[in-house]
Amino acid sequence: MTKEQMIHNAAMEILQDVGIKILNTKAVEILKENGIRVEGNTAYFTEEQVMHWVKMAPESFTIYARNPRYNVVMGDNHINPAPTYGCAFLDDWEGNRRPGTMEDYIKCLKLIQAEENYSINGGILVHPGDVPEETAAFRMFCATLLHSDKAIMLPTGFKKEMELMMEAAEGIFGGKEALLEKPRMIALINTVSPLTLDERMLDCLMLLAQYGQPVILCPATMLGATGSLSMAGSLASGTAEDLAGIALAQMIRPGTPVVFGIQSTAADMRGGITFACAAPEGTKMQGFAARMGKFYGMPSRGGGCQTDAPVINCQAGYESMLTFSSAYRHGINLIMEAGGVMDSVNATSFEKMIIDFEIIRQVKASFAPIEVNEETLNLEEIKEIGHDGSFVTADYTLDNFKDLYDPHIGARNATDPAYFREEIEKEIQRLLNVYERECPKLQEADLEVLKGVMEKAGIQPEEMEKIAAM
Repeated sequence: MTKEQMIHNAAMEILQDVGIKILNTKAVEILKENGIRVEGNTAYFTEEQVMHWVKMAPESFTIYARNPRYNVVMGDNHINPAPTYGCAFLDDWEGNRRPGTMEDYIKCLKLIQAEENYSINGGILVHPGDVPEETAAFRMFCATLLHSDKAIMLPTGFKKEMELMMEAAEGIFGGKEALLEKPRMIALINTVSPLTLDERMLDCLMLLAQYGQPVILCPATMLGATGSLSMAGSLASGTAEDLAGIALAQMIRPGTPVVFGIQSTAADMRGGITFACAAPEGTKMQGFAARMGKFYGMPSRGGGCQTDAPVINCQAGYESMLTFSSAYRHGINLIMEAGGVMDSVNATSFEKMIIDFEIIRQVKASFAPIEVNEETLNLEEIKEIGHDGSFVTADYTLDNFKDLYDPHIGARNATDPAYFREEIEKEIQRLLNVYERECPKLQEADLEVLKGVMEKAGIQPEEMEKIAAM
């Protein structure tokens, strides 16, 4: 019996004997209508019931960007990095921390828009603490439309905000049927371990499913805290949480695109309980998301470029390289938090974002297969130069030396101790300049649609103009 089958069997036993707590009245009604036994707010699933619905989810799907160049294929062997998500604070190089602002959020959007390794932009890049909480997610969505034409990661906010996002998306992308045919947005639906799905996340999940927009089901279990200290046990309970949400999405609209996620990791219990997002246990558990995704026939989600370091230092570097290279090696389809995360997903850093861009480039380069053919074997030159010659001026070298990897930061011949920070600052400015040259714009008709929905949310036209001008 494979490990995947054993985890599946354990998850089925959990779903049948323990059940999943569903803290949403509408979701409970839908489950009951589809024959799921619900006692109080706990739903119990048989394996036959779960797999009936789970099998309806597609093996792969495409998220269509406003600019087709950035269309994202989710599934198969495609690996898609997505940037920092869910941080409340912004850190600078020295580790000084302050609440994030809308201006910080838009600067993140610009850097991700200009960086070629991403086809996904948006989400909660850093939470803007200078806007009302009840409309913060909707404002982030509007800012994403105004400053990026890449595929959209949605910030999951309150139900009313998600309804406004769907209304704006209908107006801009051609109506509900067009969204069903060509999904434009993807959103993270976190479970609440142990074995719970909460009201706010379920409200968002059900609305997204109605519109056929992809959802990522994902537990973030802490070993020995919100889940079993055993990795296998936490994988089984996390799988049960995922499958309950995936089944519900299919009940609302069969064929809804879903992603099987694992963001679980260790808990550091020295002096308290800390979410150790860059622990080796996390790389192993999140890597299992790809295996379980293939087992169930759907795309997978994990994390990368994560660190528990409170400042940019050696720890931040080796943990970020470990988590991203592990996710890439495992073939995770959507690698979230890959760009800018600090301090166990508490803060976003512009400087760390640039370091992570370099990590992503280097990992991709290191995993690219070596081309072996008659030209690359280059036997004629090797024979001609023999034992004592040099390849420096050889034709193949002169024609192809630019193919060698050229880092954007991290000079190989630096003498000034301040070189690294200076290179990061130059790279930030270079990307902002790229953004200004290629700045994507919404068409006038789409601007009017967005303005109308923003006014409905109580946001005045001058604020949209301010967000657009940032």
